[in-house]
Amino acid sequence: MQVKQHDTGTASATSEAAATPTADDLRPLFRAHAEMCKALAHEHRLAIMYALSDGGERCVSDLAAYAGISVHNVSQHLRVLKERRLVQSRKEAQTVYYSITNPKLVRACTLIRQALVEQHQAQGESLLAAELLDAIQHVEPEAE
Repeated sequence: MQVKQHDTGTASATSEAAATPTADDLRPLFRAHAEMCKALAHEHRLAIMYALSDGGERCVSDLAAYAGISVHNVSQHLRVLKERRLVQSRKEAQTVYYSITNPKLVRACTLIRQALVEQHQAQGESLLAAELLDAIQHVEPEAE
């Protein structure tokens, strides 16, 4: 890791752990981040991630019904998500179940949606789908 230098040209007195990493230091992480964003850059894949956001598992046919697309299409999208380690699979008999690999990924997607809603509201616009999503997230399950 390179140590950030002050205007005087001397190396910072802080330890290497406290030094600010350079863009070159972070390039592999930026590359991995970009690849993950590419995998999420499709509305069907985002719908699949949202369907799995409760932390549970779902099979391909359930995900297809939720997303409103064919089982074949869902399988293709799941392949992309699995290649980028966004989802994982578990086979039980003939059925394959999918789940999110890390709940932080769901929180990141939620933050992005919230930011989109805020931007549109600030401009006096409305994202009905985002407002519905927000309403769904705030509905508490009824006690049985």
